Amino acid sequence: MVLNMKTWQMLSTHLRLRSKLLKHRGQALVEFILLLVAIAGISFGFVNIMNRNLGKYWEYYANLIINDKPGVTTVRLK
Repeated sequence: MVLNMKTWQMLSTHLRLRSKLLKHRGQALVEFILLLVAIAGISFGFVNIMNRNLGKYWEYYANLIINDKPGVTTVRLK
């Protein structure tokens, strides 16, 4: 089989593109895993902060109810 110049260029271009694809095949999976870890870390951090603050509010209002003084009709909220 005799290859002319155009066929040879197309073949070499195809081989270069194929080698690039093979090198980058696992990149999408790695990027997905890194993105998943980043989102999970941010989510857990956000939930942790919100739970801490929510716990403080529950504790404050529980103490407000528990330490209720008879005869006091006004409530001072935070």
